[in-house]
Amino acid sequence: MLQRQISYFLAFTLLLLTIGASAAESDKGIFWKATKDDKTVYLLGSVHLATEDFYPLRTKIEQAYSNSDAIAVEADILAAEGDSLLQQRIMMESIYQSERTLKDELPPAIYSQLKSWMRKRSMPEAMFIRQRPAIAMISMSMIEMQAHGLNPELGIDRHFLQKAKKDGKSVLELEGVLQQFKMLNDLDNPALLFQQTLEQIGDISTFLPKLTSAWKRGDEEALNRLIILDGLTENPEYKPLYDTLFFNRNERMAEKIALKGPNYQSLFVIVGAGHLVGERSVIEFLGDTGYKLERL
Repeated sequence: MLQRQISYFLAFTLLLLTIGASAAESDKGIFWKATKDDKTVYLLGSVHLATEDFYPLRTKIEQAYSNSDAIAVEADILAAEGDSLLQQRIMMESIYQSERTLKDELPPAIYSQLKSWMRKRSMPEAMFIRQRPAIAMISMSMIEMQAHGLNPELGIDRHFLQKAKKDGKSVLELEGVLQQFKMLNDLDNPALLFQQTLEQIGDISTFLPKLTSAWKRGDEEALNRLIILDGLTENPEYKPLYDTLFFNRNERMAEKIALKGPNYQSLFVIVGAGHLVGERSVIEFLGDTGYKLERL
């Protein structure tokens, strides 16, 4: 079970991933076109878990994919699932190798909240006790989101990765599964991310409809508020966490897109929707490098 959860590593933050809900051809979503020197980069705000009625996507989105020479994703989860060596490396870093346990890592109050959640979902403590905080948080997120009917097999990034493999298109990684995993494991205060995850899970029934509606409307301002600004306003101490999870990554991903984009006449980029909204987004950083931007 743990290996499968690691394969869906992009489910590490409920803020980004739980927009799964009914969608239709008319849904706007977050979709951009960036052009520079006669080269085009399309950028799609992905949801990594969804439902069957999320499809079909807008014709304009599918056409942009068809017309592109390659795709770029945060991490090639299909390749990761087939890489046994990578799975072993992640597994070794996922579980404590000493006598230390998750209970030793988290403050008692947070661990108590975790135990309450485990009782609610009928999950044995033994399933989590050996996991490091990042992996335990991924496990919780996956279980909770699937309990709300979301399916990682239907994520937009997976949809296009499967098409790219079938069509023989090149796949570029902007980060990679192992890089993302190490980023979470290297957090100075992993308990802070764990606390945030617990809070998001507690609010999921009210948060999901708001996030879904904003994505369907293509309301960037609302998405930015729900994904980033509200959390920073209510919890200023989360700023280093948001820098790590969003802003610093946005800049690095934009730099890689700007570096690799000119190699293709058209590049189709799929990243979490939260990376394309607000200040210090991938979109803003691309604009700073001279790209002409257009919402589609």
